[in-house]
Amino acid sequence: MAPKVKVKKSAKRPAPKPKQPAQRAGRTSTSRLSSKNQLTVPVDILRRVGLAAGDEVEFAVNDAGFIQIQAMGDANPVLNLVGAFPGVFDEFDQAKERASWD
Repeated sequence: MAPKVKVKKSAKRPAPKPKQPAQRAGRTSTSRLSSKNQLTVPVDILRRVGLAAGDEVEFAVNDAGFIQIQAMGDANPVLNLVGAFPGVFDEFDQAKERASWD
């Protein structure tokens, strides 16, 4: 039978600092691109924009060179038409149109 070992009492530890409510311990807002060109989006960011597993997203590069990720879905199909008809309303007089409503 093995002899019993006495456990030494450790010194008192300082009280832990309160955690930030907005971000949980160990979570960051960064990700690393994998060898298969895959990214993991941090869960805090997904929750903030309302995305869940299985949602489709669209990727685009804006004029400043930033990658934009936009949720695709049936939430507001009118937004899919934004910018689809450039130049159509260049000569449209909004003030004149509103005056005709009276």
